[in-house]
Amino acid sequence: MNIVFISLEDQPTPRWKAAFPDLSLVQSVGQYLRLSSHSGDICFFDSVGCSSEEAKTAIRRLSDQGVTVVGLSGTPSDAEAYGLLTAGARGYCHVDATPEQLSEVANVVAVGGFWMPPGLVQRLVSSALKVTPELPQPPPEGFDQLTEREYQVAMAVGKGANNKEIAEELEVSERTVKAHLTSIFDKLNLRDRVQLALAVNRLPFH
Repeated sequence: MNIVFISLEDQPTPRWKAAFPDLSLVQSVGQYLRLSSHSGDICFFDSVGCSSEEAKTAIRRLSDQGVTVVGLSGTPSDAEAYGLLTAGARGYCHVDATPEQLSEVANVVAVGGFWMPPGLVQRLVSSALKVTPELPQPPPEGFDQLTEREYQVAMAVGKGANNKEIAEELEVSERTVKAHLTSIFDKLNLRDRVQLALAVNRLPFH
């Protein structure tokens, strides 16, 4: 997995370097696309200093070349997240995210999943529920395999809760929540929490 950061920064930030010691840093999309190969790259695009339209245009250029892109923002918002994801980004997080979160984002998008703020997941699910006919549907396949605690975690994800909120609600550690999610994804054959939220709410996903 080749990690590339596109940023106006002269040097990788300490957090980026801690997450990905072997990362590559380039200053523009054009510079990056002039490289001979982008196969298998995960590209973190730092949108700090860019307008919303400039960021979306850059991500479209990268996505059109088959690059897996994660948008980084200095002031994250649901509106910006939606715009960048619509433009082709597979993930979106704060430019100063912890090394652990950056690694988790990379692992999720590397296997075809999406990473987005829990609040946006909740808004997407709520919006979809408003336009989806309420037809009787069977429980999602595999839900009967979940333990009681895994079921509680899955339901909380369906409401848009993040790991910290779930941990506080269930009075367990965030590490335990992550372990439950890993087991849930495996049992339900899901890639990420976005698909899980849609499954919990009986909504289609691709």
